[in-house]
Amino acid sequence: MPHSVVHLLGVPFAIIAGTGAGVFALLSWGIFRDSPFGTAIALLSAGMVALTIYHTMLLVVEPESLVLDVLRSAANTIIAIFVGLLILRHRQLRHGKSGGEGIWSD
Repeated sequence: MPHSVVHLLGVPFAIIAGTGAGVFALLSWGIFRDSPFGTAIALLSAGMVALTIYHTMLLVVEPESLVLDVLRSAANTIIAIFVGLLILRHRQLRHGKSGGEGIWSD
């Protein structure tokens, strides 16, 4: 399938934007790693990287490939674990349990 110039310019933009978002997510995790939501931020970083790779490959390869199906499945699994972890952490904080992580202070 021939691609237009705008389509081909989207690939480097997706890689640059995704890399920047991943770096900022990792920096945020470095700051908040001892907070109650440190693990959730780490999972969010992994999910952002998986979705960036998925969308970049979607621009480059054909939409019906096994690699894209695997990446889509991995990204959806990371998002499901992220949401489940946030629900679990919310319930623990509501009941006053710290969950064994370090004490977080401002």
